[in-house]
Amino acid sequence: MKTRLRKAFTLMEVNLAIMIMAGGILSIVSLYSLGYRENRQSREDVSGAAFADAVISPLVMAASSTNLKWSVFKKIQSNPQNGWKGYLDSKGLTTSDPESTARSVYSAFLSKVGASGAPSWPSGSKKGDLKGGLVILHDEGSAVIRIGFRAAKNTGELLSLPLYYTEVRFQGVQDE
Repeated sequence: MKTRLRKAFTLMEVNLAIMIMAGGILSIVSLYSLGYRENRQSREDVSGAAFADAVISPLVMAASSTNLKWSVFKKIQSNPQNGWKGYLDSKGLTTSDPESTARSVYSAFLSKVGASGAPSWPSGSKKGDLKGGLVILHDEGSAVIRIGFRAAKNTGELLSLPLYYTEVRFQGVQDE
């Protein structure tokens, strides 16, 4: 007598298929959080770059003016005096309001080079949630000024984020 075999799935095969599907679904779900994080980081990077451009461009334009006199250019001082350390408190943490230091560096530089009509300090973003840090380095008598800028959402991250940097060479009038 022949026994008839039924063609069906065993419980073990069904459980294995469910486990494989669950692993695939969990992998796809984990990609959503990764994509969200990367999207947020990309938006912050673009905002930081736009903020840096809005801050650095007027400074470069003022410092590379062909009307700027050498006697003024060579006396421009580094600001803040300690460079990026000017943004740290006595405990080595970023100060609670780094943007006030950056604003004063920005306005002091523009007034020193006599840039009338230069734009005021730009807001960090549409929401104004980015904080900026600005450092101007210049060795007295040197024909090069170095400008560094960083932008962060949280003040504690200011010194760990990318540095936007440029150099400006003297292109003005020799008056001495």
